Amino acid sequence: MFEEFVGVIIGLLWGAFGYATAKAKGNENFDAVKFFKTVLIGLILGLISEGIGVPVSEAEGLSVVGLLTIIVDKFVGLFYPSKSK
Repeated sequence: MFEEFVGVIIGLLWGAFGYATAKAKGNENFDAVKFFKTVLIGLILGLISEGIGVPVSEAEGLSVVGLLTIIVDKFVGLFYPSKSK
């Protein structure tokens, strides 16, 4: 249970940091879908971490995050298709 909590906190912090960076660089508006995906990736990373019995920081270094990003992006895209310009 603790790893999932850590994963969500990491996702929240990473999402907030990503938004702050995008806002500072290009005055980008808040994108709730991007933020949700980041938090979801953190949660899944925490679940994987607990499942394989390693700390979240170690699980993140196992190239799991890249695969999770692709899977979550495609899954969320089923419900929230990207806006074409």
